[in-house]
Amino acid sequence: MEASAPRGFVYVATGDRYRGEAAVSAARLRQVHPGERICLVTDRAAETPFWDDLVLLEQPIFGLRDKIWMHRCPYADFIFLDTDTHVVAPLDEVFQLLEHFDGAGHQLFEGHDSPIPGVPDAFPEFNTGVLAFRRSPAVAALFEDWRRHYDAFRAPDRPDRDVYANVTDQKSFRLAVYASRLRIAILGPEYNFTPANVNLACATVRVLHGRGDDFTAFAERINAQLGGRVYHPTLDVILQVPTRGPELRRLWLRATAQLLRRVGVACTPLALRNALRRSRGVRHFFLGGRFGP
Repeated sequence: MEASAPRGFVYVATGDRYRGEAAVSAARLRQVHPGERICLVTDRAAETPFWDDLVLLEQPIFGLRDKIWMHRCPYADFIFLDTDTHVVAPLDEVFQLLEHFDGAGHQLFEGHDSPIPGVPDAFPEFNTGVLAFRRSPAVAALFEDWRRHYDAFRAPDRPDRDVYANVTDQKSFRLAVYASRLRIAILGPEYNFTPANVNLACATVRVLHGRGDDFTAFAERINAQLGGRVYHPTLDVILQVPTRGPELRRLWLRATAQLLRRVGVACTPLALRNALRRSRGVRHFFLGGRFGP
């Protein structure tokens, strides 16, 4: 697709649930980037003029493969965002990277459980929930390779026996990038911070990625004190040197809850434990996990 604007953001959402989720994420994005264009790649017409640009997919599969069509957005430089992302600070510096690199993404500490012949463990997967590219023939070829590898990995799966590594798009993206000659900038975890996992940050966290109950309050917490810090989801605490008083109190409370949970598991009959697990309040207090995958 020819670029009609120098830069913009793009979401891919097929199905009512994800279209709605994308709209919520995009509304938050507009508060941080009020002047930027936002494109939706989707399976049917959505509300306009909420979306500056709309691209309709002719044959969506209503799965992760659909997101590979992100490059159909009409922008020369674009940042792709998953529908469950929450932009809390400007991303202008990511666009600035595209003046020197073909693309950018956050590389993870995973993917080794699904080895790919010829790809070393030293080159782990990217989290494809936040990606940036500048349009070029080489980048277009990357997307073609990504789609081809995805279909090849997915082909042996059966409906009754899916292999998750093949269903997700990250395994095929890892291979496509490794086999390419593109210059890919590595974004820090602040640009794709997933509070469902133990995660690190140093600078201002700019993109929170996941589903949960209050990302606005969490963004204030994680950015209240900059510098090296780690978030532990089960304890729901942010640790750093020095750790702020509110986080120390939270650590004491959550650690006590974990100790009580261990005692409760040992002393409580299974039927009662199962009944208690159905309570959202009990799960939240003892198990943490405010932010889901």
